[in-house]
Amino acid sequence: MNSPFDLLRGRMARVSMAWLAAATVADVHFWSMLSGGSYVAEARAQASVNSTLAVVVVAGPKKGGDDAEALERLLGDAATRLDTVRPFELSPLANSENEVVAGDSIEDALRALLLRTPKRAQERLMAAAGKLKEAPQAGDERLYARLYKAQALALLAVGDLLPARDALVKSLVLVRGQKEDEYAAYGSQAKELYATALSAVQKGPTGDVKVVARGGKADIWVDGDWRGTGTAQAGNLPVGLHRITVRQGGQIAERRFVEVVSNKSVTAEFDLKAAPFAPDLEQGRAVLAANFKQPSVVEDRTRELRNQLGADQMLVVRPTKDKKVTQLQGWFLGADGSFRKVEKTIEMDEKYFDRLGEFLADTVGAKLGPDLATTPLDQRQSVVVQGNARHAAAEKVDAGELFKGDETKKKSVMTQWWFWTAVAAGAGLIGGGIYFLTKGGGTDAAGAVGTVQINLHKAANP
Repeated sequence: MNSPFDLLRGRMARVSMAWLAAATVADVHFWSMLSGGSYVAEARAQASVNSTLAVVVVAGPKKGGDDAEALERLLGDAATRLDTVRPFELSPLANSENEVVAGDSIEDALRALLLRTPKRAQERLMAAAGKLKEAPQAGDERLYARLYKAQALALLAVGDLLPARDALVKSLVLVRGQKEDEYAAYGSQAKELYATALSAVQKGPTGDVKVVARGGKADIWVDGDWRGTGTAQAGNLPVGLHRITVRQGGQIAERRFVEVVSNKSVTAEFDLKAAPFAPDLEQGRAVLAANFKQPSVVEDRTRELRNQLGADQMLVVRPTKDKKVTQLQGWFLGADGSFRKVEKTIEMDEKYFDRLGEFLADTVGAKLGPDLATTPLDQRQSVVVQGNARHAAAEKVDAGELFKGDETKKKSVMTQWWFWTAVAAGAGLIGGGIYFLTKGGGTDAAGAVGTVQINLHKAANP
């Protein structure tokens, strides 16, 4: 007759076998999910959650209103370069969420073109164009230039050469700093298309545009270049559509296309309307300017204004300028509720704008990225091949390895070395557990005798 100890040991054997089998399968599933990127992607997504930063510049005691407005614009531009912080627009655009969705679709289309799947690219481009059509003010000149470039490459892939050239001309009109290297990854025909379209833009007719912003000193951009405030003139522009943006703190921004025609001057008028938070912003500026040297008053008003705007954190600064430096003094309210004084002296030289960005990055604890104005429209640097062997090497680029998209065939987990290592380790643990738990005293383990079958199903990358 079996002893109670033998019965207990037999139960332990069965339970241990079940746990070991489950652990083996879980181990395989864990590594397959980790290799597929689901855990890593989730962690990265949580780590890169953006907070918003509102930058308010108040005028000094010596009527530095114009200097304050200019500095606020420059700091707002610098805030767009921060990696984990996005600027809270004091002059917001309507339907900005459409811009994000359209941008993702355009990126998918360019990736599909690298993977030689033009049908997929066309689908994504149609989705992007639909989103932008819903919100005509969404999308700056770079986004539209990327859209037209992708459309041109998609048309080139199916042999529609003339429409492809026309689409690329539209892209080059908006962003004229594009280089041939940005087309190397798409093949030799793409580079030839670029050369043809660039020649058409350079040799084509030009015209002028005059932009008038009524009722204030709104900042005016033409194709991303700041042209002045209130009224601005841009001459010798290539004929075609140009993207104009008009902004002023406390006002709803406006952005639209204006068509420049040959040898003529076109006038575009903008009439901005007040943002919902305009009264709070105006009153807040006045209180902050009048009490700038009283930390308790500034802190209370800054917290109140941040809540009224809906920003996560806020920087309030006052500039003092001379011919060589800009002295910044102010206060920073962090997303965690901390409040502290900040100050910085910035030399007015060729690195002035970068130093403004560095000041912002140090203040909020973020990293400063590149200035979009100096970066390629298509930032796929890894596929741009330099040197004398560029033309031959570009054709050999394995786009599927560089850009893993929906069309990339994912490797089966059973072809990975760690899969079989995990299986072998699990089998060893199961075998060892059975041996040590079932032997003893020359007596067989108590309980039913049968067959245990463990199915290790093929795990696919999520």
